[in-house]
Amino acid sequence: MNDRKPIFEPISTWSTQRPAKRAVVFGEQTLSYAQLEYQSNLLARYLLSKYPMHPRGRIAVYLEPGLMMPVVLLAILKAGYTYIPLSDFLPNERVLKILDDAAAFLLLTTVSIMRKTGIGKNFPSTLALEDIAYADMPATISLPVVQKTDIAYVLYTSGSTGLPKGVVIEHGNLSYYLDWFNQALWPETQAVLPLTSTLSFAAAVTQLYAPLLRGDTLHILPANILHEPEKLLTWYEQHPSGALYCVPTVWDALLRYDRQADGASRLPTTVFLSGEPVPFDLKERTFAQCPDATVYNLYGPTETTANGSFARLEKGKAVTLGKALRGSKILIVDDDCSPVSGDRCGEICIVGEGVARGYLNRDTLTHQRFFTQEIDHACYRGHRTGDLGKFNSHGEIVYLGRIDRQIKINGVRIDPEEIEIALREDHRIRHALVRKTEESTGGIRLIAYLVPESEGTISANEIRNFLRLTLPAAMIPSHFIFVETMPKLPNGKLDLQRLPQPVPSRPALSYVFRPAANELEQELIDIFQEALGFCDLGADDNFFDLGGGSLQVIQIRQLIKRRLFSDIDYTLFFDNATPHLLSFIVPYYVNDTDPVVLENDFRLPSISSEQRYFLTLDQISPAPGAYQIAFRLAFGGPLDISAMEWSIQQILKNNPVLRSRFNLNNVSCSEGDYPASDLKIVRQECAAEICTFDELSDEGLLAAAGVPEMDLELMPLIHIRFMSLSASRHILLLQVHHTVFDHDSIGLFFKQFIAYFQAYRAGDRGFELGQGKGYQHYRCWQQQCIQPTRYPQEREFWLETFAHYVHTGADASLFSPRDTLEGKNVWFTISKALTQSLMAFARSHQTTVFVCMLTAFNVLLNTFTRYRHVPIGIPVSNRMLYEETSLLGCFVNRVTYYDKYSPEDDIGSLLDRCRKRVYGLLENQTIPYDILNSDIRAHGWMDLLYAPVCFNYLSAMPSPVNCGGVDIDVKAVESDFAKVDMTLSIHEGECLNVCFNYHMAALKKDEVIRLSKEYIGIIERMTL
Repeated sequence: MNDRKPIFEPISTWSTQRPAKRAVVFGEQTLSYAQLEYQSNLLARYLLSKYPMHPRGRIAVYLEPGLMMPVVLLAILKAGYTYIPLSDFLPNERVLKILDDAAAFLLLTTVSIMRKTGIGKNFPSTLALEDIAYADMPATISLPVVQKTDIAYVLYTSGSTGLPKGVVIEHGNLSYYLDWFNQALWPETQAVLPLTSTLSFAAAVTQLYAPLLRGDTLHILPANILHEPEKLLTWYEQHPSGALYCVPTVWDALLRYDRQADGASRLPTTVFLSGEPVPFDLKERTFAQCPDATVYNLYGPTETTANGSFARLEKGKAVTLGKALRGSKILIVDDDCSPVSGDRCGEICIVGEGVARGYLNRDTLTHQRFFTQEIDHACYRGHRTGDLGKFNSHGEIVYLGRIDRQIKINGVRIDPEEIEIALREDHRIRHALVRKTEESTGGIRLIAYLVPESEGTISANEIRNFLRLTLPAAMIPSHFIFVETMPKLPNGKLDLQRLPQPVPSRPALSYVFRPAANELEQELIDIFQEALGFCDLGADDNFFDLGGGSLQVIQIRQLIKRRLFSDIDYTLFFDNATPHLLSFIVPYYVNDTDPVVLENDFRLPSISSEQRYFLTLDQISPAPGAYQIAFRLAFGGPLDISAMEWSIQQILKNNPVLRSRFNLNNVSCSEGDYPASDLKIVRQECAAEICTFDELSDEGLLAAAGVPEMDLELMPLIHIRFMSLSASRHILLLQVHHTVFDHDSIGLFFKQFIAYFQAYRAGDRGFELGQGKGYQHYRCWQQQCIQPTRYPQEREFWLETFAHYVHTGADASLFSPRDTLEGKNVWFTISKALTQSLMAFARSHQTTVFVCMLTAFNVLLNTFTRYRHVPIGIPVSNRMLYEETSLLGCFVNRVTYYDKYSPEDDIGSLLDRCRKRVYGLLENQTIPYDILNSDIRAHGWMDLLYAPVCFNYLSAMPSPVNCGGVDIDVKAVESDFAKVDMTLSIHEGECLNVCFNYHMAALKKDEVIRLSKEYIGIIERMTL
């Protein structure tokens, strides 16, 4: 063991050997070695004279980069004190926890930081450097003798108890590591290594002290320069021999920046990578872009001062952690801390002079993670890193991951338990689990799974703001996923495989990513992400570029209204379709006067307006199955029938709307009136001709199953049939009455089924999706909040709109409702290429595919059919207007659309008129259609405004899911009942699927096939 001296002693010798040499450079400011020595001695003596009651005490240091940083640190060390480094990325509450745990008697900072953070108000013993009065200091004060076993600094890292833990570094540890760096590694390149790290990272000790120990110049770069590639690389242009010490994530960003700049910038040719595993791909890209680069992989936690091993990386060779520093040793041990043999995997342990004393105030943890080991007849401390590894055939260490849950992101050590504890301090969160997710680029992000304490909405931005009070930015999760309950295995442990994955990352766009500049932009970004199903969106990301459609518009507007109390209309949204632009609009449309729902009000409405509408249609319909919604689940593989049956029972149990019974005398509905156990799955033999999924048409499946009888008063309104096509091919056909179900409920039903099916397979029979607000709450909300506030103004809008329709030529007097519902379907698919062209066309016109398809339908009707100048009926969903968008139930209303067509109209003007008209209709979609029908009759407009044709734009079904070797998918099964003369249905998907449903008394099949071809032609011409 060498006789290690405190680092300030050799640094001080340069003040006599090279007094005029520049010791520190920060921008245009400099300090010579003589000035550095004088100022650090002066401050050391001041501290000793001012605080004599705290010998060997701890001083927290909260400084921005500048000339005074090395002065302050050296002064504290010379005075025999211990410094506690702090940084501006730490929130005040975390700073206070560190100050309390470290028992710091003083906080040294600047007036600027005190003004920005207000830290002085919370920690009275705060001293600004500008306020130091050196004139009051006694003339002679001697500096104490500092031993190598004295503490130099305590650096805090993430802790699993919810409190950061302090790593105690002695002077001997620091001297050993820096001597190794300067004597063994630096001579290889002799590169100029600037200080780019904050003091709170172990990397700072190498960057700050190593050049001063050699008598070289310490270059201090501005704060956050690692995130400003242009400024950073400008410095390297001016310093061609410069080196960079950073985490792989930062280096990856610089490589990407250089590539986008076509290699015009100058990258450093010596790179020290540390703090994270180095991806092989990153190493190879480094040598591809910088063939002459020298790249080192430095490995070791804060508990080893900075690093415990190193490797020089080479092109084409595997990435390893290399070998131990000179004078240290690497062990691979088992659970009992006994070395494993050969190339077996175990925990990486580092032994040597660089290993810290332990954790401050954490004796138990210190005993668990630190031990003693003999090297060359001398006893040294060892540290169990928690990393898994093994030796390769060359004696180098191969990193294999973590033993515990600890994560490193951008060089910051993170214990997920600390984040979970912070999350649970929010009274709205019952349970929290934090995990990491690896991106395709190799980056790591945090996901927080949250179980809310109760019903209601918690925005991601609210949680972020709450966490920012106590956690640094690196510990704030990127994704917040709300779940009703944490999935468990039979033994009670969490079933991590059943946790949902985060949504896809931001797609490649033609413009650069820009983060939120303020909280309002971030809130709007969160809303965009929630509605569009992306993460990591930017403030300038355009709704249309992200593939947004009409349904997402509704959801975004409702989320803005609910969370930001701003009621913006469709035109405003589409004219300002980025979070940044909306941030200027939202504050001017504040409306926080919505009435509050009294959920315990005994005056619950008998039925919703949507249920009343479909109940009436059912009673007057000549066909009993016309208002039944059918869909099927298809299973491919070894299906566990018990799992399927249990999953269906759970859905029926937890969605009482599916077990409703109606009373037609007083027009009321009792939800959950039928016990779930009474609703059985009927097993049905398949006809011999039914053999495969692909060959089974909707009509064939419905014909095989038959139309179930559904008496609204006497029978359950859901029928379930199970059909086996073969040993590994099965179908579950469900037929549900429209009064309790709609098209969007199919996808929601499927998602619930998958969740329960996975729970059953995992043995978690206690799993239940949350008992949130049910459909009865929607009925109550509709009566209390919508009916008194929106119906009057919407009714006025529609009367004006109907009058405009009549005035501009709407005339359906040649058509009337049919006595029968005999219809047929003609299906066709719009190719993927044309679908993509249509989406691009919609984006370029700042509108949606819905508007484009409706415009094309209007052109078709007025050009190729006798249905000229007739209104078009459009089903719309009110589900997105309610706060619980995942409810099963009936939310469908109907609106009437009309736009006078002229052959002279160009497509641009048609689209613009359609867009404005549709947005107006959707702004006023809640008033029940039957109320408006009464108004139409009262004004004598019934013959003119009857809609003999309909346009229905339907959301896409969820993607298939594989559960334990069973492929499960869902599909709506379309009946051929024709409720009007013709209905055009558009089914969203990678390719748009289109169905022309026609009444056999109104149109012939050949005629409809011709219309379908003409419709395709209109779309093709539109997108040219």
